[in-house]
Amino acid sequence: MKVILALILLLLPLSCSIPRVHVIEDPLSAIQHNELGYVYESQGKLDLAQKEYKQAIRKEKGWAVPYFNLGNVLFKMGDAEKAEEHYRKALEKDATNPDFMNNLAYVLCERGQYDEAEQWIGRALSISPKNEYLDTQREILSRKASSLGR
Repeated sequence: MKVILALILLLLPLSCSIPRVHVIEDPLSAIQHNELGYVYESQGKLDLAQKEYKQAIRKEKGWAVPYFNLGNVLFKMGDAEKAEEHYRKALEKDATNPDFMNNLAYVLCERGQYDEAEQWIGRALSISPKNEYLDTQREILSRKASSLGR
């Protein structure tokens, strides 16, 4: 009996020190992560915004908006190539959104891909002739002309 009691007393502290893993599920929805990302972006906290948009994408892969917003943040951070990639992903999810087309056209213009940029801004303008899209079109045409020496 003393041996069993001694063994229990010896093993008792070990059983208390065994780590337990607790999995806490993310309580925020994709929409909430996207909104939080927008708040961070508006405050200039681009790294935090980027994390929230990525979390929104993980939560709802079929939703185009966080891809678009992530593209905007990446462009602001100076990564036009990754921004282009995310604008294209947004367009895969929602092929009729002229804002997505406009931003893709602008980033393509920034990267010197004027012909494709013209195509995208033309599509955006055919859906909605917004002044900001017209501004993008003028920028594309101006840079294209400059690159051709005109």
